[in-house]
Amino acid sequence: MAQEKNQKTESALLSKVWNIANVLAAAGVGFTDYITQLTYILFLKMDDEKEALGLGSYLPEGSKWKDLCALSGTDLVEKYEEILKELSESDGLIGTIFTRATNKIDRPVMLKKVIDMVSEDNWYMMDGDLKGAIYEGILEKNGQDKKSGAGQYFTPRALIAAMVDVVDPKITETVADPCCGTGGFLLAAYEHMRKQSKDVEKQKFLKNNALFGADNTSLVVTLASMNLYLHDIGVKKSPIVYQDSLLDTSDHLYQVVLTNPPFGTRPQGSVEVSANRPEFIKTSDNQVNFLQHIMSIVRTGGRVGVVLPDSVLTDAGTTKQVRDKLMKDYNLHTILRLPTGIFYANGVKTNVLFFDKGEPTQDIWVYDYRTGVKHTMAIKPMARAHLQEFVDCYCAGHQQDRQPTYDAETNPNGRWRCFSAQEVAAREDLNFKWIDFTEEDDRSVSDILDEMQSAAEGLTHIVKKARKRLGLLSDDEVQDIETTPEIDDTAATLYTQFINNVASLKNKLIEAAIQGKLTEQLPEDGTAEELYQQIQQEKLALEKAGKIKKAKPLPPISDEEKPFDIPENWKWVRIGGIANAIYAGGDKPKDFSKVKDNTHLIPVVGNGVENEGILGYTGKPTAKAYTVTVAGRGTIGFSVFRKYEYCPVVRLIVIEQNANIDPRYIQYVLQALPESGVGSSIPQLTVPMLTPKVIPLPPLAEQKRIVAKLEELLPLCQGSTIERR
Repeated sequence: MAQEKNQKTESALLSKVWNIANVLAAAGVGFTDYITQLTYILFLKMDDEKEALGLGSYLPEGSKWKDLCALSGTDLVEKYEEILKELSESDGLIGTIFTRATNKIDRPVMLKKVIDMVSEDNWYMMDGDLKGAIYEGILEKNGQDKKSGAGQYFTPRALIAAMVDVVDPKITETVADPCCGTGGFLLAAYEHMRKQSKDVEKQKFLKNNALFGADNTSLVVTLASMNLYLHDIGVKKSPIVYQDSLLDTSDHLYQVVLTNPPFGTRPQGSVEVSANRPEFIKTSDNQVNFLQHIMSIVRTGGRVGVVLPDSVLTDAGTTKQVRDKLMKDYNLHTILRLPTGIFYANGVKTNVLFFDKGEPTQDIWVYDYRTGVKHTMAIKPMARAHLQEFVDCYCAGHQQDRQPTYDAETNPNGRWRCFSAQEVAAREDLNFKWIDFTEEDDRSVSDILDEMQSAAEGLTHIVKKARKRLGLLSDDEVQDIETTPEIDDTAATLYTQFINNVASLKNKLIEAAIQGKLTEQLPEDGTAEELYQQIQQEKLALEKAGKIKKAKPLPPISDEEKPFDIPENWKWVRIGGIANAIYAGGDKPKDFSKVKDNTHLIPVVGNGVENEGILGYTGKPTAKAYTVTVAGRGTIGFSVFRKYEYCPVVRLIVIEQNANIDPRYIQYVLQALPESGVGSSIPQLTVPMLTPKVIPLPPLAEQKRIVAKLEELLPLCQGSTIERR
């Protein structure tokens, strides 16, 4: 019950945080400035609460909450700025918390409003990673909006907890996170270690010397430092430093490293890593550079748990060189394959690599928690319990007792499998897959476009390189190519990547559209619930008039049936609940003709793909125009919007939509959400199978905007085919 109460408190406080954000947004204060200022103000408030509990304060007199909260007007702004300046110049953890602190809320009335809103609640007593929770709550609201500052990945606390449990840091060991974010790994490690002994000296070592973190973003350094301060960790000397870890040439070594480094290409304008770290294999990939850095800071006998993308396990070139070094000098004994949907950026395929320093890799144990697993941030977030089987299988401290759940004959889809040293040596990569479930492509549109741009830039680089060797470049162009990072892939590889992603882009655009990510939700549209009620009233009127048959009641929709999150003004519905009729085609008409003439003008339609499935012509239609057909056999799930009257034949299902539904929207929904039997052994799709299908329903005006947006974008992918999943 205590945990449930805390979660409610956390939820209420996160709601307030977002309300404050709305207040400041109206005043023109952006996301990054808002969260920074809120961080400072919340810290002063929580320090005051901490002191009131008799736990002490390390803030100087005159720079506390009590010196601020009673003021207003310009006096308030001036005092707030004075406090920020003094604290930013402080030594130790306080100075780190207020790194580069300046006031961004220059309107006194707005600053007063934020302070008053913060004053209303007690923030300090909420358990756990408070600041991380608040920041993650903001990130969840901002989702994919990179312009707002939310395009960073923050590790789910459930994953952090499981990683800490299996790596099992001891109270006498040192723990580092070279890209610590809000300090989630360090705090979880601290709580794990704190419970191991009550010895005063060990506890003193834990608070003052055991933890180390670094980040090159001042905001997250502030957040992490505040988290530690509120746990009385490293108060006199900050365990968190503001630095680019990849440029760290110190000789500090740690017994445990737990981290989730940033992915992607090192930002333009950054100091070249290899210039500062000549011992590194040269690469522009952040994740590969961080892997090299992590390998360099762990002591012999030390343990590492690190989150890395699939590319680290699969890419050739310099990435493989680093991977080979890892395998030679470190024991990569365990890989945890993670599902998508656990980070705020969808589609990121990641793994946790667990390795020890001192011996080469032999057997590799793999736990596949990706294939067939679906999580979303809102509807089905990953909880610590979801990873319990992995933790049990890991056998922390007694790895010699590991037993696989995989068996080729009795359990071929077991998630825990051992690959022998011989099997590992025979492979070109470490992308272990064996479970026979369909693995969806969960990349976002932005992810695919980024990959296409990367491939295009790679091709451009190769073309320039060829022109340089032929002496066809100017001096400026030669200088430009010499400063560009080397490309590991060939032109053929990059071209294939680009073309494959064009096909994927078409699918992802449609998927994004029906998730409400391509169009704006407008209040004047009303809600899907209002639309749904209107549809039901009209269907009832049509039933009473004898124009449609009365449909059987459909079961309520469970959370497990909802495949993704949708906007608040949308609604999940069953397709049979909004359609006027769903029926199957009949036999070929007796007057069927393969050619069109004066008496055979009406298309006869089957389940084929070519020519929209038109088989021939007849003299009389049996289906209305502006309906949608779905293939029930062969190309199961293939849908077409029919603007014309036609005659459907067997194995084709007709959806006759209500006038309040855009049939083109339904067609796109069916393309993006094909039946589960597509590509499997399902013999056919039937009306009883299609009728209860769950789909997202936006207001009618937004349906039309979605259709218009897709009709604008999809021609860019002309020539690609929609993949059937």
